[in-house]
Amino acid sequence: MLRILLTIVLPLALPTVVYLLYVTTVEARRVRAAQEGGPVPWWVEAPWPWLVGGGVLLTGLTLGVMALTGGDAPGEVYVPAHMEDGRLVPGATRPAPTAAPGH
Repeated sequence: MLRILLTIVLPLALPTVVYLLYVTTVEARRVRAAQEGGPVPWWVEAPWPWLVGGGVLLTGLTLGVMALTGGDAPGEVYVPAHMEDGRLVPGATRPAPTAAPGH
């Protein structure tokens, strides 16, 4: 159930939730500026800093999660795809060969 939540529901719902939070914040700032009679802050009218900042944050988060959870075990060796006896053997990782004693 957690896998479904993290891989399907969260990626679909998170952009909508973030957008709704953004719209709510911008509208609250716009209303407050109108009530006080002051100018609307520049960032209320320009969503680009928020979009760029969110993109940078999500990219960093994604790269961090992939670095910490992805990849093969340390010390394994990648063996690329190759042909054996006329059939294609897919690429895989295997434990590194150990050196023979005395070498």
